[in-house]
Amino acid sequence: MSELGAQLEISATATGWKLSGEIDAHTAPLLATAMAELPAGDVTVDVAGVSFMDSSGLRVLIEAATRARDGGGDLIIANPTPGISRLVEISGLGGQLRLDDDD
Repeated sequence: MSELGAQLEISATATGWKLSGEIDAHTAPLLATAMAELPAGDVTVDVAGVSFMDSSGLRVLIEAATRARDGGGDLIIANPTPGISRLVEISGLGGQLRLDDDD
């Protein structure tokens, strides 16, 4: 589980972001700020390097997915770890978040 000193690295890519670290109540605001301006079209968030994510991270991704769809695109969660896939599944958000493990 996450500790107060949890860190999240956010790297911009040509189509979105690559994330590494933990997404929790302490780091989710940083992610929300980074994702405030979405690129046009489909946006990819590569989460292969995310070791932990809680509901705070899900909230940020749901908000970004809604904004992407409002702009005519979609938010693609690339390379989800089994933990992230399970979190999306048990939260009932599979219909709102697009998981793609083929990237």
